[in-house]
Amino acid sequence: MYAFTSRTIRIVIFLTVGNLLGVGLCRAELKQTILGREQERAVLAALKGEWIYNIGGAKIRLRLAGDGGFNLNGKQGRYLVRGTTLALKSDGGEAGYEFELRGSELTLSGGDLSQPLKFSKLPGVGESGNWLLEFSVKSLQVKLSKILIIGIVVIVCRVLLFAFRASMHLVIYSDWGPLRFVYRFNKNRIMTIYSLVINIAKYVVYLLALGFALSELGVNYTAYLASLSVIGLAIGFGSQGLVQDMVTGFFVIFEEQYNVGDMVEIPPHVGIVEELGLRMTRLRNYLGQRVVIPNRNIAAIGNFIKGAQEVEVHVAIAGEELAGEARSLLKQVSNEVARQFSGIVVAPPKLLEAAALSTGEHFVRLYLAIWPQQQWVIEQQLLPRIREAFSRKAIEIPNDRVIAFYHPREEIAGGRKRPKATSA
Repeated sequence: MYAFTSRTIRIVIFLTVGNLLGVGLCRAELKQTILGREQERAVLAALKGEWIYNIGGAKIRLRLAGDGGFNLNGKQGRYLVRGTTLALKSDGGEAGYEFELRGSELTLSGGDLSQPLKFSKLPGVGESGNWLLEFSVKSLQVKLSKILIIGIVVIVCRVLLFAFRASMHLVIYSDWGPLRFVYRFNKNRIMTIYSLVINIAKYVVYLLALGFALSELGVNYTAYLASLSVIGLAIGFGSQGLVQDMVTGFFVIFEEQYNVGDMVEIPPHVGIVEELGLRMTRLRNYLGQRVVIPNRNIAAIGNFIKGAQEVEVHVAIAGEELAGEARSLLKQVSNEVARQFSGIVVAPPKLLEAAALSTGEHFVRLYLAIWPQQQWVIEQQLLPRIREAFSRKAIEIPNDRVIAFYHPREEIAGGRKRPKATSA
């Protein structure tokens, strides 16, 4: 009974110790195969690349390849990693150094070193903006591919904008476009919406293209898109003028204060609206200049609904028998002024019927349309020339009555009937 019990106890102790040793060995093996190998791979991946140490004017270059080879200022060999020790083997022997990795810094100490050496890692091809400064066959290929991709992105953006503009043009202006009827009845409003949509599409395409180009230069595209909101906040706080432009532009478009194609006065400028956006308004004045006005500077707007100003000129004559010659002379002088100042006179002069008043006075009349705020053409050019021409032909102007009346064209169109024009 005692022998059986002793044997049993020895067997139980042996099995227990064996199990404990087995579990420990198993854990050690798992620890070595899982964490140890991953650590080794991570260390080798971090060490791979080119490292440089500057000392005075000299440099020590250490290149560690992924296949286990190293190059130290032209001297080649093999390297091994044993824990925190970096062993360099070459024909001259073997040396081991304790190493410490911190980001892009590698510190070597021990061995034949009198003091630690701190190396800095050089970015590889395509890892940073320095890829532009690298010269090798591989780097040249990378550069050309990146430049080609960026060029393709730019071309694609231009093609997309051209296609979008062409499709919008077909939809609005073509005979079979779905918006052709709306365009005929509300031309200026449709042109305004067209200009606004094109501007928004341009901003969106250019921002996306910039993101793709930055991604080719090593910038994280996802981070770029996420930063757009931060950039928007920065613009909002740092550029209040831009926010004011957009708010004012929104209300101008929403309230239809003016549209593309309208002739407007935004003091001190007068011109035809060529482009209306959320940020600015672009006018073309009578000189052909393009005037760009930030929307925040728009304090007052004068909209010439029908465009330009109409001018009626009345010239008194001594008798009805002189009306024919006077009208012919009046037409000749006004046509000369219109040809000379064609940029200001927007509608050719036309003769009106002669007027005979109950007082016995007779007038010959004409009208023409000019740019607003350009009355000097009438006062300083047309009227003096009429007096001079009548004087040369010995046609008397009683009491020097040469009178100009100014009124907007919409007054003629909506308020009273336009006087009938006749041929000379």
